[in-house]
Amino acid sequence: MQQHNLVEHMVEYFQAGGEIMIPLMVLSILMWTLSIVKTIRFVRERRKETSPSQCLKLFQSKRCMSQTDIAQWQWDILSNYIDERCDDPELNRNMLDVIRVKQEFKAMRYIGTILILAAIAPLLGLLGTVTGMITTFDVISQFGTGNARALASGISEALVTTQSGLVVAVPGMILGGLLFRRGEKLKARMEIFCIGLQEQTDNTIICKE
Repeated sequence: MQQHNLVEHMVEYFQAGGEIMIPLMVLSILMWTLSIVKTIRFVRERRKETSPSQCLKLFQSKRCMSQTDIAQWQWDILSNYIDERCDDPELNRNMLDVIRVKQEFKAMRYIGTILILAAIAPLLGLLGTVTGMITTFDVISQFGTGNARALASGISEALVTTQSGLVVAVPGMILGGLLFRRGEKLKARMEIFCIGLQEQTDNTIICKE
């Protein structure tokens, strides 16, 4: 019974917000989907990260060919670097920087989208507020202040959309900020990993089979 009442209350709340609630709901679903996927990816990758020396040992033993023993970004950097490296340390360093930058871009992918979606949410709420107030003024111009039900409908639309926009935006901004910090820390670890990888390979003969 309580679940049934909750569903009814949510449906009434959604209807009170008017048409603006539809793009708000779509925006919220998209934002949370990206956030959850990105969070899972960060956590999973962090657990698999290992040192450059250990990565090289796994690579040389061919046990990491399934890419399950180390983080995906470590595998991508290591495999690309080993395939392209040469006898010139300076050229290797520049090439490794290019590979790292590509992985940094992948690490930060979708985080900006999450923050943008969170920033758009209160603007949609504001649009709903304006729409609700226009509806209210239309009722006043036609019926005066005597039609309380119609007035309440316009005011509800204005307030509900504003509230919904903030409810979507605040958690989205917080989560987006946390993901951004995780991404920056991952970029720092990538740089350290690349430095260690070059140090390990400068004096090591790597088989490129």
